[in-house]
Amino acid sequence: MRFGQEGSGRSWIRKAAVGVAALFLVLSGLPVGLAGERAEGYRVESIGPATDSSLAESIRSVLSPSGIRVVNGGGSTVCELWLRREIPASAEEVSGAFFSKIGEGTFVGLAHFPKNGGDFRGQGLAAGWYTMRYAMILQDGNHLGVSPSRDFLLFSRVSDDSDPGRAFPISELYQKSRAAAGTGHPSSWSLVFPTEEKGLPRVVTNHEEHVILEMQLPTAGAPTTVGMIIIGKTEG
Repeated sequence: MRFGQEGSGRSWIRKAAVGVAALFLVLSGLPVGLAGERAEGYRVESIGPATDSSLAESIRSVLSPSGIRVVNGGGSTVCELWLRREIPASAEEVSGAFFSKIGEGTFVGLAHFPKNGGDFRGQGLAAGWYTMRYAMILQDGNHLGVSPSRDFLLFSRVSDDSDPGRAFPISELYQKSRAAAGTGHPSSWSLVFPTEEKGLPRVVTNHEEHVILEMQLPTAGAPTTVGMIIIGKTEG
């Protein structure tokens, strides 16, 4: 559900994002400088294409030939991501969202979890393969204080999502993502504004000790730099 639209270019989004992030830290009583520290022991590796036999050719064909692997301090893989080769984008801006140039329901990429994980709500996620699609958190009383921005990736099981060329209506995306979570709420992964745009991809932590993968999404026209919380949950 979108409202309160206003526009003045990407610079406005960047300034607003920095301001919101800084205000969020100040109101939390924590120094802004604590955000974006290197995640101790975590590292990022480049990997080859997604070739698992369970993946539909329709998905494999739109992915970048190289992916991202996040490894923890013990040497275990946390997750692997393959981004869509080019993500459709528009000039639309939405109040409270940093990355709304990506339309809701748009296929962004593929995620693989070799072990069970958990999303930003603390919901469990079974090991396996998932599609990632962009969505914005609803602006209602049930979601106040959940995150400093409205931007999320919703995960769906690849068995439920084999048409990356189609942007799902938000109601359909919710339905598929709820099935992935096995609850009444979608499998939600928060997107945050990155600490900087150089040296990507990398893993950092914020003041809440969330582990964040910072990366560039290959959006049409120009890349979009985002941070994705891969470990950590909301306290809201």
